Amino acid sequence: MPDPSLEKKKLNIKEVGIKGAIVHFWTYYKWWVIIPVIVLGVLGSMLYSYLSATKKAYLNIAIVNGRYESEDVLFQDYQQKIGKEFIIDSTFHAPTNEDSIAMTQDMTASVMKLDSLIAGGVVDIVITNSRSIKEYGPNGVRDLRDVLTEEQISDLEARDMIFYLEPEDGSASYPAAINITGMEYFQPAYEGSEEKHYLMLSARSNKKEEEKLLLEYLFFS
Repeated sequence: MPDPSLEKKKLNIKEVGIKGAIVHFWTYYKWWVIIPVIVLGVLGSMLYSYLSATKKAYLNIAIVNGRYESEDVLFQDYQQKIGKEFIIDSTFHAPTNEDSIAMTQDMTASVMKLDSLIAGGVVDIVITNSRSIKEYGPNGVRDLRDVLTEEQISDLEARDMIFYLEPEDGSASYPAAINITGMEYFQPAYEGSEEKHYLMLSARSNKKEEEKLLLEYLFFS
């Protein structure tokens, strides 16, 4: 037989009153309230932090195969000029054009992380190599004509700075990235690198106006 002392007492509101009912509820059911509240609070806090740090950022920029400390230097002048803050992440690394197909576990994880951020519309701008741009393809790389005018594209072409992406499905090539190799502005990230580097726009970014203003500042001011 179970110990009667361990069984929940039946509640008779007429006998115990409202105050007694509250005490009874808190005695036997408080964890049914506390645990869900804690779980919802933690999930809400995580979601708020994620949205605050990503979607609501003025611009989110990924720097691939660059120096980690460059994120503390790049775009600082522009951020101060416009009074906005970027999210700049220089921890990504991907195969170079000379690397074999095989990748280390860390590199694979980094590539997959950036792929997911691009697909989710979290990252707006990526600075990377031509190999990665070709692998992203039209699903990951936006046509620069969506942001820049024909005159601006022609100007960059005259300076031999446009990289054209040729989709594997045979559709027409389009201006997909800007060659920033050797630009003094990007030396903090790529000084000493023998690889060519390009600035591309994420296909799922919705920061068209912000991107346009930054590109005009970098390449036409």
